[in-house]
Amino acid sequence: NLSFFSRKAPITAPLPQNPDPPLAPRYNESKTYLALVVGDGDNVGYLQGERRDWMLQRERTCGGGGGEGGDGVGGRPPFCYPLLWTISPHVLDKAPDWLRWYYEKSYATKRDYFTLPPSGHLYAYPAQMEGADRATFVALTEREAMLLNTSTTVDWEAALNWEHAVDTYFPLFGNRDIVRGFFAVNVPFMLPTVPFWLSHERYKLLGPNRSTVLFRPREWRGTSAKGAPPLSKQDYLSVAEMAAEVNGFPRGTVSHIYLTSDGGANLADFDALAAALAPHVRIVNHQQIVEMARQRG
Repeated sequence: NLSFFSRKAPITAPLPQNPDPPLAPRYNESKTYLALVVGDGDNVGYLQGERRDWMLQRERTCGGGGGEGGDGVGGRPPFCYPLLWTISPHVLDKAPDWLRWYYEKSYATKRDYFTLPPSGHLYAYPAQMEGADRATFVALTEREAMLLNTSTTVDWEAALNWEHAVDTYFPLFGNRDIVRGFFAVNVPFMLPTVPFWLSHERYKLLGPNRSTVLFRPREWRGTSAKGAPPLSKQDYLSVAEMAAEVNGFPRGTVSHIYLTSDGGANLADFDALAAALAPHVRIVNHQQIVEMARQRG
């Protein structure tokens, strides 16, 4: 009951996030850089239920060890790879104790981080906004990013609106460089995303200084294509198939995977994927994936 949980004063000062995991500071074209993003955190019901269970699972997996079982570079498995969680900005005032709980759990694992969910301030399609509405939306998204101490957000747009968003919406964030990275999700998800349709680009650099990174959509919705919607088989790969895809990226690739449980995908799938990745694949956090894309150009 949010009327109960909102009795506490809202969070008005930025919450610290974990330090970045170990990673060589310069982009290395012999590596592949990958961010793993847990979706559905825009849904406060999930935050109270399934995602809470997943966070407790992470705490058990990591054991408060911060990834000591890896190779010390980029958060390698087997224990605690960097993981990025979407989380609703509205719990800043609707349920501040929930938000503090998630952040406290992340401090225990030392490898969990948070990003804004679709599409920043609201569960919305920002490219459909214009004028003052859009400017207000950008300002509120930036404010909430600062309070969450994050620099990225998931963004979804209707399939035919992406070019408009690329031209008129995403560049607005380059003015203040607070939100620096966008993980795109197409709606409907099974259709091609026009700005990336005829290219092999994994991201675009946008804005006046080409400092805003828009990552190509890459969803993982489940591990079996049985019963999947038409044209969506690529979003329902087994762990082995997804690992083969990532391991087969050209060296130097900078990309992400957005996991949503709509089709049955779960945290254990990310755990299994992390363990199946080749040694040249570096799992990184939200800040590092943006920085590697900027450096690669």
